[in-house]
Amino acid sequence: MEVVMKARHILVPTDFSEASIEAVKMASKFIEWYGSTVDLMHVIPLMSYYNESMQHLGVPFDMEKDIYPKVLKQTNEKLHEIAEKYIPKEHRGQLVNVVGRKPSQVIAEQGNKSQYDLVIIANKGSHNTDDVRSGTTEKVIRYSEKPVLSIDQAFDGKSIKKILVPVDGSEDSAAPLVEAFGLAMIFDAEIVMMHIIEPYTIGMEVLPKAIEEDSAVYESLIKNISKYFKNNSGHGLSLQRAELEFEDNLVRTEGKKTESVKMTSIVKKGFSAHAEICDYANDSADMVVMSTHGRTGIARVLLGSTTAIVAQHLEKPLLTMRPK
Repeated sequence: MEVVMKARHILVPTDFSEASIEAVKMASKFIEWYGSTVDLMHVIPLMSYYNESMQHLGVPFDMEKDIYPKVLKQTNEKLHEIAEKYIPKEHRGQLVNVVGRKPSQVIAEQGNKSQYDLVIIANKGSHNTDDVRSGTTEKVIRYSEKPVLSIDQAFDGKSIKKILVPVDGSEDSAAPLVEAFGLAMIFDAEIVMMHIIEPYTIGMEVLPKAIEEDSAVYESLIKNISKYFKNNSGHGLSLQRAELEFEDNLVRTEGKKTESVKMTSIVKKGFSAHAEICDYANDSADMVVMSTHGRTGIARVLLGSTTAIVAQHLEKPLLTMRPK
């Protein structure tokens, strides 16, 4: 039975730094797991492109004949070297080499093309930053319409035993459970679904909100997730209740065959959703899978802004996706 997650065609951006090569190594793992085709991509920042090119040229020079061919040839050679070293020939796709003013925008636009199922990108490249993920990586996460896996180091499937999926009760935030199920099947891992209740609403002043019991919140989450799976029956997923509260199974049925993954639910109260997510994940999980969009309004718990802050502080691999 095939796993749910799609990774047939993967885009991997690299700036040739050692950090970015980890994303290429990660893509080679996905080739083992999914038989993926991998495209490598390099974006030459526009100003860097001009500066490096002009250093070797006198004046006057011809932009088309003198500048473009020289720099593009050098970076093409580097892309070929990396592909030869890490990507088996039969799984090697295109080598995309372009000049762009904003690398993050160029990467996101390329990744949004129909052929791609996933973008794998390093947390950091050649530029230093105090955040766990660079501004470029964070913007790719924000603007990508396809799932984005951002990592510090390439990991082996054996190291992933617990996958954290934050949810806010909306269908948008439940969608990542589909991808988490596919990864859990590959890694033989369990899923932890986490919902954070923020007890205060910030408006003109700070006001306490009415807080439901954890059990009532849990039951509401389970109801909405079951509704999501019913409305998206093409995934073949359903929720199987267990005898113990907060412990259930995600089940995929195909004909007479079934597969299941254990799912534990956690309902926590905290002043900051992103802080609670990061603290739990950095201490107790091996990977986080979450939506970039969720509930709207003052009562929101999980939104793109929360995902962006999580990306800045989360030390574990992060798979993000924009709900359809």
